[in-house]
Amino acid sequence: MNIKKNKINKLCTNCFEPIFLKFNFSYVVYDEEFDDVHKIKFMDRIMELSSSPYNVIMNRGKKISFELIDIGELNIKKEIPEAFKQRFDSKRYNNKWAIIRIYPNNNPIIARVIGVLINKIFYIFFIDIGGKLYKHD
Repeated sequence: MNIKKNKINKLCTNCFEPIFLKFNFSYVVYDEEFDDVHKIKFMDRIMELSSSPYNVIMNRGKKISFELIDIGELNIKKEIPEAFKQRFDSKRYNNKWAIIRIYPNNNPIIARVIGVLINKIFYIFFIDIGGKLYKHD
């Protein structure tokens, strides 16, 4: 007597492990001064940060990569969006802001993109043109 065993294919829910940085704009609040010139430079920075593997990007200096700062340490004048807080626990992003510079040497102005990193996805919350959201050293 031959008995066939039915095999059930299980979908792998954690199989995809991206090696490149991704950007999420679902929660972004744009600065009034975020004009076309800044938008072009921002797109250049996104393309630059997307062109190398995540591990390579994260091993670069803060002027050309990410600066990770404890949320309580920075005193940003805005809060993480409520919709995001309801979806993600702060442990998922180590309770740290992730910040990139639109202009790596602050030239012509201080301009930052502020959000958090979760699983190689940069969730963008604020685009700060002129450095108004927190004190810069």
